[in-house]
Amino acid sequence: MNKLKLKLLLLLVVVVVNGQNYDFGFVDPSATCTSYFGNPLCQNRLSDSENVYTTGENKFSQISSMPLIEKAFSSLTFSQGLCKDLKFIEFGICDAGLSSCIVTTPDITPGFNLSLSRRVCKSVCERMIIGCKELSAQINCEQSFLFPSKGTTYNLTEYGYKDNNGLYTVPCIDTEIFYNKVESTVEFIEVCPFPLLLKNSSDPKYDEKKGYTYLTPTNCVLPCPLPNYTEKQKYNVITMSKVTSSISFVLSLYNCITFGILIKKKSKYNICIALMTFGSCCIYLSDVINYGIGIEKQLCPEPGRTATQIEDPLCGFTGSIFHIGISLCVFWAMGMGIVLYSKIKIIKLPNFRYFLIGNLSFTIITLIILASAKQFKGGNGFLECWMRDRWYVISIFWIPCGIATLIGILSICGVIYEIYKISKNVSLKDSKVVVRELKPFLLVVTVSGSLIYLFTFYFESEAKYETYKDGVQDYILCILTSVDPEGECFTVGPSFNDYFMFYFLIRFFGVLFFLIFGTSEIARKSWTESFFVTQIKSKISFTTFSSSRGGSGSGGDSSGVKSSSSVNSIKKIYDDDLNSKSEVVNNNNNNNNYNDNDINNNNNNNNNNIRNNNNIDDDSSDDDDDENMDIELKSTDI
Repeated sequence: MNKLKLKLLLLLVVVVVNGQNYDFGFVDPSATCTSYFGNPLCQNRLSDSENVYTTGENKFSQISSMPLIEKAFSSLTFSQGLCKDLKFIEFGICDAGLSSCIVTTPDITPGFNLSLSRRVCKSVCERMIIGCKELSAQINCEQSFLFPSKGTTYNLTEYGYKDNNGLYTVPCIDTEIFYNKVESTVEFIEVCPFPLLLKNSSDPKYDEKKGYTYLTPTNCVLPCPLPNYTEKQKYNVITMSKVTSSISFVLSLYNCITFGILIKKKSKYNICIALMTFGSCCIYLSDVINYGIGIEKQLCPEPGRTATQIEDPLCGFTGSIFHIGISLCVFWAMGMGIVLYSKIKIIKLPNFRYFLIGNLSFTIITLIILASAKQFKGGNGFLECWMRDRWYVISIFWIPCGIATLIGILSICGVIYEIYKISKNVSLKDSKVVVRELKPFLLVVTVSGSLIYLFTFYFESEAKYETYKDGVQDYILCILTSVDPEGECFTVGPSFNDYFMFYFLIRFFGVLFFLIFGTSEIARKSWTESFFVTQIKSKISFTTFSSSRGGSGSGGDSSGVKSSSSVNSIKKIYDDDLNSKSEVVNNNNNNNNYNDNDINNNNNNNNNNIRNNNNIDDDSSDDDDDENMDIELKSTDI
């Protein structure tokens, strides 16, 4: 804050000193006294608005002075809390930058009507320093040519003035006289430099809860989205997110249909995969909605305002979908780790229904808490609506998800150790256990690793929060002094590479799930045996068969006897072929029945042995259901 204070005051000094650019006693015959051109900044703040010292055509000097005065007012806006009597200083700046003037009469300068400026009195300078003591280090009120005690002396000898050796004194302007008359009717003007926007924080319409980020103690709000990165960098992130989210949504939907609907064997693994991919579907659905509407329109519905659940119901809707999705992904990744470890260690888990109830209950309860507390917001610099309050984010998401991730990691560490023990005694190519567990193992490792990165990124950003906050001061100073604030000035945030990777990992989960599970043999087989594919195959086969029959029948039309004979011969061959195939099928079915009976007998014996060895209660129907839900972890199932 000291750095900000010093630099802001330096800006004020530039205005006060450079505003007096006429030099000592300089007379410009072309200057005129004209009325103020009407810019709102100094409206009702000039001691003599009808007589302003002006040079150039079309009040050029007045117009050219306004950018500097605007900079000074912007500096004063951010000096609130640092300086007092700011309203009077604004009056002093206007009188200094737009000096009032007098016009000499013919008895003073015969044949000439000279316009002479009236400079600000020394008493005005002294009051400005009293209100802002730090100014005394840069402004010397004892400089009489800048701040005269009584007035400024001009040499008018060449213009015919004879008295006092041709020296004519113009009284200084005492801003305090005019200020005391209008003080009660004039308010302090806040000026927010571009791209900041001025809003009235006391107006409920512009309340902070509605998505405005105020730079206290001012009424200036940060732009939306937050200028952490260049336009090119923001374009790259948004483009990556659009492409990756769209692809991941389609692939997640494919996985969800495959493992949730098409695969009839509802094992624990299949349920975990189906619910996890359903979660990823929700994540990417929120993105698809955002990009369909327009990401900036959705997250920044108005200039300077981020979307909130209160003002923007669609933000609350997409935020709810995103929360459901991210929660399901995290907790079912943990569930897969637990199931994986239990299978390789042959540990009987509690009824799988408890996992379903627990995970879904957590997701629904936290969703209700967030929605009822109106916590879904767009957030500056974020690509989706979600909770932004630090307390809610940490307590509702990161702590429970951190615990879930830790459990998943510990489970995977146990799996790694068990696989290591197996691989020591059995060659890798002969170890069916290693092959069976490879894909779910890779999934949990990659998901857990990604979550660790996201976890680290978030809390590292939180640890640097004060640094980012202090960086706003440099951003303000930059936009106060820069010619191109949008292209040169940026707020401080996480490095772009970390930021890019954070959003890439979240949006890559759908592709990852597809590569691991969507391409598996059981997934491909479920589609080839699905109702849709079998119907298509049947229609293709029927069309092919009809075409072949039609082609054969049209070949011998020259003789009715021959044609009939040919058709009968073909029909006989075809019927014989069908009969032979039917016999083969029947024989195969009989063989399969024998094999199935043998397998069932073996399975029954194995199940009985397992129950006897583990003292499992055969009378528990829940345990029987749970056993039926266990996956056999064949290579075709993964």
